[in-house]
Amino acid sequence: MITLGQATRIYAEMSWMRLRRGKMVWLCLALLALPVVIAGVLAAAGQWGRGLFDSLLEIQFRFLIPFLPALLASSAVAEEIEERTFTFLFARPAPRPSLVLGKYLAIAVPLAAATALSVALSFAISMARFPSDASALVPHLLRAEAAALLGVLAFTALAIVIGAIFTRHPFVAVIGYLLIVEAGIGSLPILLNLIAVSWHLRNLAELPLPEIAFLTVQVPIWISALVPAVLGALCLGGAALSVKNAEYGGR
Repeated sequence: MITLGQATRIYAEMSWMRLRRGKMVWLCLALLALPVVIAGVLAAAGQWGRGLFDSLLEIQFRFLIPFLPALLASSAVAEEIEERTFTFLFARPAPRPSLVLGKYLAIAVPLAAATALSVALSFAISMARFPSDASALVPHLLRAEAAALLGVLAFTALAIVIGAIFTRHPFVAVIGYLLIVEAGIGSLPILLNLIAVSWHLRNLAELPLPEIAFLTVQVPIWISALVPAVLGALCLGGAALSVKNAEYGGR
């Protein structure tokens, strides 16, 4: 019997090989290069410093960090059903949850690394004209990098668990969640926006937050770091449990 760790490693390697042969990974890399290109264009036009860097972070946290995991991870389970490979995979003497965990690692790890590089390059270009100011903003960069890392890990897990539940239209289901909860509720001036991962990521990255009418809410950064970490772990566990107990029929 193959252990969970061994099977997870095997599925991660298989998933990465499939992923890098496809076009989607190149699309994601091109999108992650977009803030860097914009940084160069705006820097050439005379914009520098933290203002430029925070504007580039808005692209990351409003669009790229939620959307790219949805693009790559939402169909993690559905693609096995569509291609009718799930019967072969689940017949192997390996724990079913290892399929989810392996695909999660194959997507989240390289995507997190590429996102971190995109944020770092955006910062470097933003500070290129006045490098002496960069040292004072290193804590801000580190908080932005931590928020980006947690965001990629959490949204990848969210995309996988939603895709494991809604196997017929996984991408649509994940985009629906992002539009309703993250882009919708998360930007409303009401206390309910604290349920959105995006709110806590912005708080951790020191980006402007939506004002809450008649209330002043200050959430410690450790809580904003804990929310996506715990939610990501719960979603990943939920996806593994869903696959373990599911009975998939033919399409």
